[in-house]
This record gives sequence, C-alpha cells and structure tokens, in this order.
Amino acid sequence: MPAHPRKQRHRRAALAAGAAALALVATGCASGASTEREYSANGTIRVVVAMAAGGGSDRSARAVSSALNGNDDGYSTVVENREGGGGAVGWSYFYGLAGEPQHLLVAETALHTLPRQEGVDLPFTYEDFTPIGMFAEDSRLVVAPADSPYDTCAELIEGSRSEQLFSGISGTYGADGMVLTRLEEAGLEANRVPFGSSGEVVTAMLGGLLDVAPASAASVRGYIESGDFKGLCTLSEQRIDDEVMGDIPTAVEQGLDEARVLMWRGVLAPGDLSEQQRDYWVEQLRTAVQQGAFADYLEADMLIPKELYGDEFAAYLDEYDQDIAGYFG
Repeated sequence: MPAHPRKQRHRRAALAAGAAALALVATGCASGASTEREYSANGTIRVVVAMAAGGGSDRSARAVSSALNGNDDGYSTVVENREGGGGAVGWSYFYGLAGEPQHLLVAETALHTLPRQEGVDLPFTYEDFTPIGMFAEDSRLVVAPADSPYDTCAELIEGSRSEQLFSGISGTYGADGMVLTRLEEAGLEANRVPFGSSGEVVTAMLGGLLDVAPASAASVRGYIESGDFKGLCTLSEQRIDDEVMGDIPTAVEQGLDEARVLMWRGVLAPGDLSEQQRDYWVEQLRTAVQQGAFADYLEADMLIPKELYGDEFAAYLDEYDQDIAGYFG
C-alpha cells in the first residue's frame, strides 16, 4: 500500500534536512581544510637568534631574514637578538611561542649541546621546535695571536702542560665548546673564558686577553691575512679551500685523530604548528636560499652549502643528536 501523502512529505522533508546538514558539515570541513592550505604569513615576522650581534649566528639570521624578504610574499622579517646563557635565554623565549607561526628561529649545534650540560635545567630540547630547513654545515679552526709561541694545535697541547692558558669561547656550550672538548680529550689544559659572540672573542684576542680561541673561518680570515692572528689547526675534514686559510693544517694532519667538529646551521619554527604552516615556511626558505645574495653569504662565511627540509631535516637532527651525545660521555 502506498504511503500516506503526509508521511511522504515528512519523509522528503527529513531527507532534505539531512542532506542539508551533511552539506553544511562538508562545507565546514572544506572551509577548514582550505584555511589550513591557504595559510600565509603577513605583517612582521620575528627572526629570533639566541646569540649576540656580530657573531656567526647573528650573520646567519640576518642573511636568512634578508633572503626571506626577497620573496616578497606579503610579510617582512626583522632579526631579534635574545642572547644570554649560551643560548638559553633566546631558546627559552622561543619555546614559549608554541603554536605561533609568525616567528622563526635561526639556530645551530648549540641547541643540542646546551641542554646536556651539567647543572643546566631547561624545559625543552631541539625536539620541541618545528624543523623547517638546514642551509649549511660549518666547522671551526683554532687561532692564536701572531706572537704566540705555538704554531700548531699539537704544540699548544704540549705547552698547556706547563703554561696557564686562557681560551675564549663563544656561546659557552656550542661549536667552540665542542672544539675545546676535542682538544681537551687530546690533552689540552686551558681555562675557558665565555663570551656572547665570536665577535667579542675576536675583540678580546686583539686586546691581548686570550692565548687561543676556536673561531669560524669567516670571523678571523681578515686577521690572519693582516698578520694579527695565526691559525694553529682546523677541525674540518679537509683544509679550508681558500688562498689565505689553505695553509692551515687540519688537526688530524697533526696526529689529533679524533679532533674533528662539524656543525649545522638552519631554521626552525615554534612547536605545535600545523603541517600546512610548516610546509609554508619550508617553501619560503627553499625559495629564499636559492637567491644569489644568499649564496654570496655562504661563500663569504666559508660555509658548506647543504639543504635539507622538513622531515629530512628532522631526521638529520635526530641522527646528529645521537652523535652529540658522544661529547658528553
């Protein structure tokens, strides 16, 4: 028997209402997905660096900031130095920005080493940030004043057994600390004198306050060329490919077989970002580092270009962190 006309009308109305409700849900989901996919930065983006102005980390941050501005994608970036505690001040600040995609962090190896230091209690590790991309690897060399009695790192180690030596160190627990750890394992005895940046270390060396210091090639090249400093050894796998620095032997060449140090430089975002927000910054950085001006920065700072993004960068950081554990027994 056919249904009563009134019941048919009720059934048709119920079906129509259900279809409308499903359409609203679908529209809402699509709208939400579209919002995520279409995330784009706007206004002022803070590029945080946890080291003082003038050092290698600061130069990296300013190069990244300038390159991102070159994308002309509706935002502008400014560098914000938040130095102190070997990076602890700046990274703690950035840790508190979880979920805020309008901020970026230019960081390096010290992000792994600082939380491992005895007596250092931090609420975060590198895993609490969102990996965006790595743009370079870096190493260090050891320099001394031109009138130093030591010409090599091997001689420096031998001399430290009878002379009290003072070594400058930038950032307390970062790349410079790794260099000194490797040399100490080979027998070096030196007092560590911490500074806020490699620029401050160079100033102290020029002022006669230090006997030796690890340094980036870019920060001391001019002083080696002028005759103010001399290079004792590099901690790189090979000699530096440069007409001024190429004569400085590696530590391995001097019989210090384990004295090798390699660091990364890259960009992270706050934790708790969506995949779409992360991918936006990955593409922005990928585009930025392809610019000629950024390549000039890498060459000027004698960095080794190496690009890894997103998940690949995250995997690199995990493996690197395992290697870093070897510096702390």
